[in-house]
Amino acid sequence: MFNSKVFENSKADGVSVLEIVELGGDSPRRFVPLKRTELRGEIVGPLASLTVTQTYGYSREECDAVLEAVYRFPLPGDAAITGVKARFGDVEIVAELQEREKAEKGYEEAKAKGDQAALVTRESPDVFTLRLAGLAPDQEIAVETRFVQLAKADGTGWSLRVPLTTAPRYTRSDESNSRHAKGQPLMLLRDPGHRFSLDLTLPAGSEASSPTHPLRQSIADGKNRIQLEAGEVIPDRDCVLRWQASQESDRPTFNVTTHDEPDHTYFLGLLAPPKRKPREAIPREIVLLVDHSGSMEGPKWEAADWAVKRFLGDLTEKDSFALGLFHNSTKWFAKHPQKADVKTVAKAIAFLEANKESGGTELGVALEQALALSRQSGEMARHVLLITDAEVSDEGRILRLADTEAEESNGRRIDVLCIDAAPNSFLAGELAERGGGVSKFLTSDPEEGDIATALDDILADWSQPVATGLRLQVNREGLESAGNTVKSNAIDIGDLPAGRSVWVAGRLPKGEGELAFRVMTSADGEVGTSRVNSPGSLSALKPLFGAKRVLGLEFLMNSGLKGKDFTDQLARLGYDPAEVLADAPTKKSKVYAENAREDATVGLRRFLVHESLRYGLACSETAFLAVRKEAGKKVEATTLIPNALPHGWNDYGAVTRGGSVMSAMLSAPVACYAVPPAAMDMLDDDADSLDCMLADFSPPASSTPSGGSGIRGRIGRLAKNLVAPVRSVAQVPSKKVDLGTVVFLGMPKFKNGEAVLFDSIGKKELPADGTLQRLILEYPDDAPDVSALDGLEILIFVDDLAQPAARVKLIDLLKQGGERPLNLRRRDGQSVRIVLTDTAGVWKGSAHRLKLSLRVS
Repeated sequence: MFNSKVFENSKADGVSVLEIVELGGDSPRRFVPLKRTELRGEIVGPLASLTVTQTYGYSREECDAVLEAVYRFPLPGDAAITGVKARFGDVEIVAELQEREKAEKGYEEAKAKGDQAALVTRESPDVFTLRLAGLAPDQEIAVETRFVQLAKADGTGWSLRVPLTTAPRYTRSDESNSRHAKGQPLMLLRDPGHRFSLDLTLPAGSEASSPTHPLRQSIADGKNRIQLEAGEVIPDRDCVLRWQASQESDRPTFNVTTHDEPDHTYFLGLLAPPKRKPREAIPREIVLLVDHSGSMEGPKWEAADWAVKRFLGDLTEKDSFALGLFHNSTKWFAKHPQKADVKTVAKAIAFLEANKESGGTELGVALEQALALSRQSGEMARHVLLITDAEVSDEGRILRLADTEAEESNGRRIDVLCIDAAPNSFLAGELAERGGGVSKFLTSDPEEGDIATALDDILADWSQPVATGLRLQVNREGLESAGNTVKSNAIDIGDLPAGRSVWVAGRLPKGEGELAFRVMTSADGEVGTSRVNSPGSLSALKPLFGAKRVLGLEFLMNSGLKGKDFTDQLARLGYDPAEVLADAPTKKSKVYAENAREDATVGLRRFLVHESLRYGLACSETAFLAVRKEAGKKVEATTLIPNALPHGWNDYGAVTRGGSVMSAMLSAPVACYAVPPAAMDMLDDDADSLDCMLADFSPPASSTPSGGSGIRGRIGRLAKNLVAPVRSVAQVPSKKVDLGTVVFLGMPKFKNGEAVLFDSIGKKELPADGTLQRLILEYPDDAPDVSALDGLEILIFVDDLAQPAARVKLIDLLKQGGERPLNLRRRDGQSVRIVLTDTAGVWKGSAHRLKLSLRVS
């Protein structure tokens, strides 16, 4: 039996994930009524108007009972959910947005009467729960959720990230009762039994790419149609799309598009850097905060540490840095930022290598400590660079830290590098936006590129910012921002990184005269050129703005603020505290702080419901409800829909502490079968319910474990096979790790600036199938001067000989002792080629031999 509180006997601070093992023809078949999820829609410029359709259905042969399905699924946390509708056979019903308690009561009443109904609730910004009552055999039911989303600036182009699965998230004990903490997956399986597809369009001439899924593109009706090359895939990672924006300019540019409503003008601006980087770098004060929690173990951990060491090695003596490693607690290299001289950087790297402890994910505690560090004087680019998978649930307090820091005159920007196949992308993006920085996401999947190479590319963006302390001024009072801080009627933009664009969105009251936008530096100099486009038809700007306001109120409710800090934050969001708290239970001042805070929370919750209904956008305190009034059959049992285990997760890595029992165990085998209605009452109860739930799966006295075709017979057969068909991933024997294979020894022979060091074609040094884990470079004789190696780069190709899967600068490799982590999957039949490039001709005349080895698992 697993520990029903924290599952510590499966993995410290983690959970086990179960997988089904085929036992032959007599083993029960898995039963998942969700067949597929499809993403459809249109992308115009930076705006995407999308619909997610979940299709349910099963035959009478699969199950002869009327069911309720419960599915906890993800949607982009920064999207505006504008509507839900359900189709029961040929009958379509538009869901109504209601106060959550009212909607939940209406759903239970419909379910009790036998009416078909759909209820969509939001647990956290990017996690929703669908309860669907009245699924009947041989009837197809579809639920459509519509939303609009603003793409992220990705270099000079745009990117869109749509989450397809949810991972367990670390939950602090004092957050365990919040709605956000309840947003854990109900169950996890490697193959959840349902599939994902997409069908999107871009304007003609816009070509898309994806680092996560191969695409098929075609021209239809003058638009570029985008689909998955495989048609349907297991939804075990985020789906990321990228496409190119307008051409770059030799100067920074700021283009604005507006949309008029009766009372306000909404705007969206893009600040783009020039093509060329500045000649002189601005001094930097960087706080590196590195996640060493259990969920980072494996290739993510190694790649993050490599990136930190490489980044430290690139700092100059004009720069200063601090280094913190966090899990249950945070350990700092020094109590104050240090000058980045060679000796201090070497000590910091030794500190990083010496500390390998792991535990939970106290990200918020670590970030608060980082922001409290002392600051250097003078004009500098000040940043906290956070490397994590962001799998936590206390978003409210973490974002509160970013909001407070944004008010500081010499505040630090917060940048997030998020590593995972299915990260908490909303928190990472929102934290960076509120913190005036940028967020970037990397997969941990060894088949989709090397993590350390991607980190190298990303960290290069922090080498030379184009400008710091930028703000957007508008020639009209009443300026409101959709995310950034507003100071003195100007939006704080922050730093403009080299090679990366920045979005700014907001609204203004309608007024006389033409609008004029100016991007200014801290010294009141104007940056680049500005242009206001003619008012367009970007009506999606209004719900996107509303979604930001609703999210701001929602996070404030969970932030723990009180008194003047609470009312000041309301004012920052653009609200009058007196209006927001008008519905508080009592107007009398409370003697005790706890009672005063409770009154404020109740008042804010009521106002949050008001704003959610006003904008027609879902929040944690509202829900979409659709009910079919025609009489039907009552629900006989409930089935839980599994999420896919995020691809690339370490078999031993898991995440949550204090989550619900259904997010961890039990439900993995049960995911294939319907659950008796009595057991569903325990879904949100404490994990102590585990033993009771197990009892619910024992065969009823009126049936035999192997008899009957109805739901009781199926549950009986499940109880009979409860232990046999399941094993823990942790019990699966791992492959033997190759300690290293020498693939090259000698003098490189260059031709046209390239020397092939290894080519697997016709050779058997490497296993035919495995993961390249580590690159090791040695000099058997005397090593050359490191500075003489600048410009040399090792390229590693896997299967595709046109595009390297990993790039390693020789100078970086030698600075870090000659070892570099890799995370590249090689399948049987795929070739591996390693090439040393010398575009600058620095190797010419060298007499140094190289020894190159690979470790493969």
